[in-house]
Amino acid sequence: MSKSSYAIILVIALLVVALLYTPAEKRTDGKVNLTYWTGWTGHELEVQRKLVARFNREHPNIRVRILSVAGSYQKVRIAFAGGSTPDVCSAIWADELAGYAIRGVLTPLDTFMKEYGRSGDEFMPGVWRMLSFRGRPYGLCSTTNSTFIVYNKGIFRRSGLDPERHPRTLAELDRAAELTTAYNADGTFKRYGLRPSSLVFWAYVFGGKWYDEKTGRIAANDPRNVEALRWMVSYAQRYDITRMEAFEQTFGSIQTVSGPFFVGKMAMWTTGEWAEEHMRRYAPKVEWGYFAAPPPPGGRRNTCTVGGSVFVIPAACKHKKEAWEFLNWICGPEAVKEFCLSIGNIPPLKSVAAEPEFQNRPLYKFAIELAGGRNAFGPPPVPIWPQYAAEIARAEDYAMHGRRNPKQLLDEVTIKMQKELDRTLAAFRSR
Repeated sequence: MSKSSYAIILVIALLVVALLYTPAEKRTDGKVNLTYWTGWTGHELEVQRKLVARFNREHPNIRVRILSVAGSYQKVRIAFAGGSTPDVCSAIWADELAGYAIRGVLTPLDTFMKEYGRSGDEFMPGVWRMLSFRGRPYGLCSTTNSTFIVYNKGIFRRSGLDPERHPRTLAELDRAAELTTAYNADGTFKRYGLRPSSLVFWAYVFGGKWYDEKTGRIAANDPRNVEALRWMVSYAQRYDITRMEAFEQTFGSIQTVSGPFFVGKMAMWTTGEWAEEHMRRYAPKVEWGYFAAPPPPGGRRNTCTVGGSVFVIPAACKHKKEAWEFLNWICGPEAVKEFCLSIGNIPPLKSVAAEPEFQNRPLYKFAIELAGGRNAFGPPPVPIWPQYAAEIARAEDYAMHGRRNPKQLLDEVTIKMQKELDRTLAAFRSR
């Protein structure tokens, strides 16, 4: 496609956004209209609609109109590129926040928070770090999540393992994976114990890092990251990655009764707190438990990753005070509690997470302890993180399929991403 064709497509896309978007305006009756874009759909969207309706009733001077842009996130990026943004947006992922912030298209929230008596101390530490860039908050959130391993107690018992004693070390995890793996007579998988995935997560478990905030340097080839990838490769070699992938072609969706964990095709499943609702809905008869990813010697205990969508006020918003009123409310204790309880997520606010409705549910309490702990990691404050994460995933894929050495691959990611980070920072320093 020619450059002129791309230009035409971009112009058309911007016109479509402009037609879909009506900026904040003040009506003759003094009421301010705000447009709010969200990425939630289905049940979550309906809960959001109810919350917006409640806000409108309680704030007669403001009227918020909600629009779901799920499935069309490119429209969000085009809107920010062209300046035709909504007034409030929760269709931005946490890993994109630093990139938007450095471009100057988001409103810093520190002044508003100080005026309204709010602070980062309200949030879980890992969550607050992911909402900030260069010491200033650019977003808030109403939910967060945790990462841990769920296991099938029945399979553990039949494999000679104590179903009430989950793996506590990496060596125990490896042994459990081996004992719970089963084959058919023809050598194909009947079940595998565990397939480690997401190098970003496991590198943190091993004690690694992806970015050194003190030096401002990319750290993809941190020795612990390399160690984590080598451990993941050991699974690909021991169980034959091609056979594992062929077996995975038989998996059903995790949102159906034929999900692989629900039907016993995997003994352990790396997931989050939503697993409780999935198990209740799709596998109510399965006996299951959960545990934090066990580290190797020198690694981090009780590690998890946090993320999700964040609420922001675009810099182009003309009624920032009213937009903050809405953002402050929907990310405040009452709305956060209602939303999280309705959709099965855990709250990012420490005061809400401490309430009985969450603490009296064992899995929620466990997930909250992980997400609120010192080893909870959100996306690092790197404006190129989406691209960086894609390069990490590519390196993981190459290593798992035996194409390249883990150390060499992560060395290359480090060099490539440092050049990209330097270029990005230089571009915005010159503006």
